Amino acid sequence: MSRFESIARDKTTVIDKILSSNEIMKALKYNELNFLEQPDFDNASLLYSSLFPHRFIPGTSDQKKTYITISFGKYRPTKSSFKSGLITFSVFTHQDLFRTAYGCLRTDYIITKLDEIFNEAEGLGVGKAEFYDMDALSMNPGYHGSYISYKVCDFN
Repeated sequence: MSRFESIARDKTTVIDKILSSNEIMKALKYNELNFLEQPDFDNASLLYSSLFPHRFIPGTSDQKKTYITISFGKYRPTKSSFKSGLITFSVFTHQDLFRTAYGCLRTDYIITKLDEIFNEAEGLGVGKAEFYDMDALSMNPGYHGSYISYKVCDFN
């Protein structure tokens, strides 16, 4: 197996786990305060429009939206049989969409759900994904949020 083939496999696993969370997907799709009460939809329809398996948003949008971008980076060899790296989720929304009916900010809600899925999760490399870092994020004057990172380790 290629040294980095597992990263491509892990990206697919990460995307599938996020797409399977109706709560996260509704928080991305619906701008309403009560997004969880909105109808179900085809979650895959948000891939490459609100959920990106890379660290940037291509182009710009005139609509107020919420986004998640995912990056895999800082991979390094550890000893001779493993490589470790970080999976980082950037969650940001238009400042007018922060409020929710659930007692928290929309971005905090999504970060919490991502943490429920990925912190101590198995299936990404060997062992468990470990919480690494979280901080605030401002993309431009209208879009803000947070990022959260997990450290993973895999065989070479």
